[in-house]
Amino acid sequence: MKSVQYRLMAMLLVILVIGGVGLWIRQFGSLEWLIAHESSLRDYVKRFPGRGWLCGLAIYTTLSLIPGTAGKSVVCGWLFGFWPAVVLVDVGLTFAATGGFLISRWLVRDAVSSRFGDWVAKLNRGLEQDGVFYLLMMRIAHVPFSAVNYGAGATSISFGKFCWTTALGLIPGTMIFVFVGTRIPTLATIAEKGVWQLFDPLLFAILAATVIFPLLVRLAMGRISVRKADSSIKEMDAEGSPFLGTHNKDVP
Repeated sequence: MKSVQYRLMAMLLVILVIGGVGLWIRQFGSLEWLIAHESSLRDYVKRFPGRGWLCGLAIYTTLSLIPGTAGKSVVCGWLFGFWPAVVLVDVGLTFAATGGFLISRWLVRDAVSSRFGDWVAKLNRGLEQDGVFYLLMMRIAHVPFSAVNYGAGATSISFGKFCWTTALGLIPGTMIFVFVGTRIPTLATIAEKGVWQLFDPLLFAILAATVIFPLLVRLAMGRISVRKADSSIKEMDAEGSPFLGTHNKDVP
């Protein structure tokens, strides 16, 4: 009983802290605020690149814990440039994902399993059949971020496997959205046209490729597995395996 009370208190504390910090940061991370201060932000990052990057990482990670905060990767690409922004976004998203994973596993695992039992069961089946490749494919295919984090926390996947598949699987999509940000002359362009208006046919093709690629890899891996299995069966049959029958010429 005390364990349940401690978990409820810890969960409430986490919600209050994340919600409070998130609301405080969001007033400084809104598009309107960024547009009003974009020249000073660029100047600060230019004069203090390391400090600016760390501040950006902290803000990005916190906002990523709150569902519904879209467009952050594009803004990072605009502000920090391509490679610094790719690293920032991938690290920030991985931190946020592991935070959601740990909250689900240690505080609300039973609640998640009860409320989203079908989703958790589907994740478990996919992990049992395809291992970590299943989670990696979901990351590459842009399955809803928070749903994967909390759902995976209620499964049996290890913390280490969750971390590396998240960090690796988010890279393709991160690179695309950051690249879009590097093409924006001013943030006012986003407000005027919207993020998706900045995509051209080539970028859409690349985005589609990031979804199709893991499916092609999975198909190739499946064919390789089938061929290996067939080859093993033929070898065992030729050697007269007791599990496959007695076809060895030395056996009467």
